[in-house]
Amino acid sequence: MRYNTLTVLPFVALLGKSLATPVKRSQVNGITSDAATFAQSSFDYVIVGGGTAGLVLAARLTEDSAVSVGVIEAGEPRFDDLNVDTPAYLGQALFNPLYDWVYETVPQTTLNGRSVPLNLGKMIGGSSALNFMIWQRGSQGDYDNWSQLGIDGGWDWAGLLPYFEKTENVTSGPLDTPYNFTERAGSGFGEGNSGPIAVSYNNFYSTLEGPYAQSLLSLGVPENADPDNGDTTGLFNSAASVDVQTGNRTYSGRNYLLPNVGRSNLAVLVGAQATKIQFSQDGGNATATGVQFTSSGTNYTVSADKEVILSTGSLRTPQLLELSGIGDEARLSALGIPVVVANSDVGENLQDHQTLNSGFLLVDPDIPTIDTLFSNASFAATQMEQYLTDHTGFFTYTPSALSFHPLQQFWTDDELDAALAQLQTEIAQANVSSFISKQFQLQIDNIKQGQVAQMELLFVAGVLGASSNDQQNFVDMSNFASRPFSRGSVHINTTDPLAYPQIDTAYLQYTFDKQVLIKGAQVTRNLSQTAPLSSFVSSPLNPSANVTTDQDFENYIIENVGTEWHQVGTASLGPFGEGGVVSSDLIVYGTSNLRVVDASIMPMQIGAHIQATVYAIAEKAADIIKAAQ
Repeated sequence: MRYNTLTVLPFVALLGKSLATPVKRSQVNGITSDAATFAQSSFDYVIVGGGTAGLVLAARLTEDSAVSVGVIEAGEPRFDDLNVDTPAYLGQALFNPLYDWVYETVPQTTLNGRSVPLNLGKMIGGSSALNFMIWQRGSQGDYDNWSQLGIDGGWDWAGLLPYFEKTENVTSGPLDTPYNFTERAGSGFGEGNSGPIAVSYNNFYSTLEGPYAQSLLSLGVPENADPDNGDTTGLFNSAASVDVQTGNRTYSGRNYLLPNVGRSNLAVLVGAQATKIQFSQDGGNATATGVQFTSSGTNYTVSADKEVILSTGSLRTPQLLELSGIGDEARLSALGIPVVVANSDVGENLQDHQTLNSGFLLVDPDIPTIDTLFSNASFAATQMEQYLTDHTGFFTYTPSALSFHPLQQFWTDDELDAALAQLQTEIAQANVSSFISKQFQLQIDNIKQGQVAQMELLFVAGVLGASSNDQQNFVDMSNFASRPFSRGSVHINTTDPLAYPQIDTAYLQYTFDKQVLIKGAQVTRNLSQTAPLSSFVSSPLNPSANVTTDQDFENYIIENVGTEWHQVGTASLGPFGEGGVVSSDLIVYGTSNLRVVDASIMPMQIGAHIQATVYAIAEKAADIIKAAQ
């Protein structure tokens, strides 16, 4: 397929348009790097960001041939790239600027001044082309919490469920798996079967998934054969955004854009970075009229006749809003930026899943892991032949052993009561906003009820973190604080649009989040010593066997906690003046036609990997936008 298409269309009148309305010239379509021609074109909708959400919108809005859409994407196409397509190469593109923005936090006072790297996809498809392909929904309570914050418009489980289904095309998994569940994964509640994103289950499992699952179940963790039904708690065989027909990653670039890239009303400009939204204002709300962007050192502006839509994610969207004059009045004025809309909630409410990877050495150095694909050429060649021939084998491997846990599974009542008492004391001392206070009360209620997951465990037959020991064989067992209380921010401190924003994730801001990670690290240590997994594990690698006490684990966490790449909340849904940046129709408050459609609108973190939720948000947003035409 040809990915770069440039078409000059004749000057024709558009049916259904008033004669008084200027007729558009759409001079470019397809994927292009011709910034000058793109800027001279006129689009109904200009979408900033050709990532997970942006390309969903582009595909859905251009289903109407009378609607024109231009997408501005800073990255490049990476189609037919092994680092993107091949599931077992997960993580290989991280920190490579060809694929990754490679952000980092400001020094974290809670982490002894350490900055934490934050990876974000920089290519067609964005982070859906960079992530680890895990495909899951959150629990019903995760989304229903949103509606308890004064957010209407169907931003709850019932309102999002049809859009989860609309996104996906699920192939149920095999019955014969190491998990020995009695139901096929993906054959349960509300699975989509006609969406653009092919979703499947592993056809290959390492020797270690079965022992890991058995050890976890022996600790009293229940199995969950149908985590898509609104309850993600327990151990399950996770789905992945992988096409069973090809064995390759599925993502918004390949599955939403490519089938529609030939439409004459869709243009995607690559290698261009948006720098500012232009507004006109004649009383009332500000109207977005276009987007300024830079490409190859030259500045351009492209006009938007109907709307500008930001789909640049939780780290970039607040930056663009502030550069364009939407944000805290004092902050913008100090930088000499004229205030278009004063809203101090822009860039606030940043939430991220906090992560600790624990590595363990294996007894048998010959058990194949992901690392074997890179260290054993003959094994890799055999597996690659299988991958290319019938699209199965180790190169299709993704992490599948996921489990989500209420804290009651691992904490005693006394431990939980003491932790919550300390948390509530710290919250009172923090003097948080009413919006955050409402969130915290919902979270505390959920914890006490024990029905929504607060901790995630994940097993990988190989390494996710930087924990290697010569050429010895090892595995990772990771734990995550799934619904943390820490709230950070993203803000600019310069008018340079190409400078990175100041990202403060505020990791471990509350002792409670640290305690969840400590307990998770102790659980993974316990798992490694529990049969039958214990017969495969030689010893802990990181943290080492010398890390034994709560204080030891706390010290290790402070030096090693990182991100699960799930930042949300910085342009939140919510009431204006009470935490909200966008209304229920995703219009930015104070504007008439600027929307945000990405993970930044999520007001509260969910106990799940967020990829499928971002797709559902974009599908719902497309319907909202179409209804407003």
